[in-house]
Amino acid sequence: MDYPTGHLSKLKEISSKRNLSSTIAILVSLAFIKLLIPFAVNSDFGFHRDEFLYMAMGDHLSWGYLEVPPFIAVVARITRWLFGDSIVGIRFFPALTGAVTLFLTGLIAREMGGGRFAQILSAVAYLLSVVYLRMNNLFQPVTFDLFFFVLAVYLFIKILKNDKPILWLLLGFVTGLGLLNKYTMLLFGFGIATGLLFTSCRRHFGNRWLWISASIAILIWLPNLVWQQANGWPFFEHMRVLSERQLANVQPLTFLLVQMLMNLYAAPIWLIGLYFCLISRDGKQFRPIGWMYLSLLIVLLFLAGKAYYLAPAYPMLFASGSVAIEKYIRVTMRNWLKPAISCFVILGSITMIPTGVPVFPVETMINFFKFGSKYLGMSEALRWETGKFHELPQDFADMLGWEDLVVAVAKTYHSLSKEEKENCTILASNYGEAGAIDYYGGRYGLPKAISQNGSYWLWGYQKNQGETIITIGFEEEDVANFCNRVEAGAEFYYPHAREDGVPIFIARDPKISLQELWEILKRYRY
Repeated sequence: MDYPTGHLSKLKEISSKRNLSSTIAILVSLAFIKLLIPFAVNSDFGFHRDEFLYMAMGDHLSWGYLEVPPFIAVVARITRWLFGDSIVGIRFFPALTGAVTLFLTGLIAREMGGGRFAQILSAVAYLLSVVYLRMNNLFQPVTFDLFFFVLAVYLFIKILKNDKPILWLLLGFVTGLGLLNKYTMLLFGFGIATGLLFTSCRRHFGNRWLWISASIAILIWLPNLVWQQANGWPFFEHMRVLSERQLANVQPLTFLLVQMLMNLYAAPIWLIGLYFCLISRDGKQFRPIGWMYLSLLIVLLFLAGKAYYLAPAYPMLFASGSVAIEKYIRVTMRNWLKPAISCFVILGSITMIPTGVPVFPVETMINFFKFGSKYLGMSEALRWETGKFHELPQDFADMLGWEDLVVAVAKTYHSLSKEEKENCTILASNYGEAGAIDYYGGRYGLPKAISQNGSYWLWGYQKNQGETIITIGFEEEDVANFCNRVEAGAEFYYPHAREDGVPIFIARDPKISLQELWEILKRYRY
């Protein structure tokens, strides 16, 4: 049956709209699944040590901290105001940003010319990659860093297609917020500059809207820069210590290996995506994306950056890779590749989910990693920042034993006389211990803790006098350097926790004032 040309055109338009609607519905469904995954964490695992620090930052709002800019502190304050202190409430926004980032990954594929299969494949690759399961699981700046980076990439790709001033303004705003969240957003700016410089898109350097966009980003970031300057640029001290203690253990080959392992079954997709953007004629319009990734990879290799610093760059390559695969299938008419590739990514990645999210009890997780290390090449996941291997990934070990530690401290505290309690200071050796005391301590009748570690040092020793001090995590000989009488407190043991066996002492008869002690402890704040 023959239809008039106009009627055929209308039918195609209706069909196109239906396909778009159904694709968006599928992306929304995948995003909803992504939203739920962080809440599948087994009850054996509680808060991460870093989450305690960021919640404490919410109680001490400022334009900066020793570790990070202020964005995470503001989110912490809002989160606790909206949802209280439950672990589900604290992790809601990380889960939400993960879901939105997944949706943006599908939209990037669409902007690159991808149809339904490309959009869904890129979203599934993001959904099941180990690194994003981990990053969107905890209340940490990395989850928001990932979101801002991917959103900025989405806007940048739209600019490459349609150079509208409003897009540059939005890009500057998003980049500025990203800089208020984590300094690694500077990598995005460097990547864009490199991507434009090494392609025909360098003409954008003559576009005043690019410079207005950069000015907006810097203006938004400026209050934190002022804070850094006023506080002696602690960022550089932090990076120096980080380089000496953690980044020194990063090896180039290990860094490259982890890039493959952290999204193992989706790695072929992003490798194809890199080829599509850098070399393929079909991807010529998106050459800056390929150069962006390559420049960030080289910089992080040179600076011995942590492997996950590059993680925000992979969603854009998932998108471009999915587009390239879809184009290949369309041209060769090998439609059987669609279910084959989908099954490979989905079925393979499902086996890796416990590597990203601790969905099983502790002992089962340990057995899982023993098996995975022996037969599936998962041993690198067990390497801690010290370079040594353990039974659980460091992040998982950092989610164990905190309330039990507070119980042991409370037992020690309540063994004191009434007078000693009134003048008792709880001094923790790191922000995880101090944050756990601050979070759980109220239900056990404990005062707030102090610590020299991280941003806790900024908040000082408050009104404490230091007449009686309960120390957590300090060795007895160290405590004896500033107090004449040292007595063992309650014992704390929690198998497989990173804090397992930390010593607790009661220190009396101080040799020096707390103010003098604080100046001594300053050198150990990182």
